[in-house]
Amino acid sequence: MTGVLRIALALTPLAITPLLLQLIASGRMDFGGGEKDLLLLLPWTLWSLIFAVSSLVLWRCGWTVLRSTAWSAATGLAGLLVAGLALALVGQLGIGGRF
Repeated sequence: MTGVLRIALALTPLAITPLLLQLIASGRMDFGGGEKDLLLLLPWTLWSLIFAVSSLVLWRCGWTVLRSTAWSAATGLAGLLVAGLALALVGQLGIGGRF
């Protein structure tokens, strides 16, 4: 039973991503940006993927549920920060090339 709980806990944020997409696309959730609201799902999806992978890895290493969940959330946030900094650096330095 603990294994099912841990897998469900690890995959829940990723599993509700299509629901969030539907709610934003239908206009039930509105953040004032029109179609740009859908772009909010990109960081959510990246965080969810990192959270799921790190939760399962930490579970495999034998960490407790509470500790692995907290560290996985922090790992997801750190992954978002690294991705944001990388994108900012690419934009600032012009590494991506000119169009």
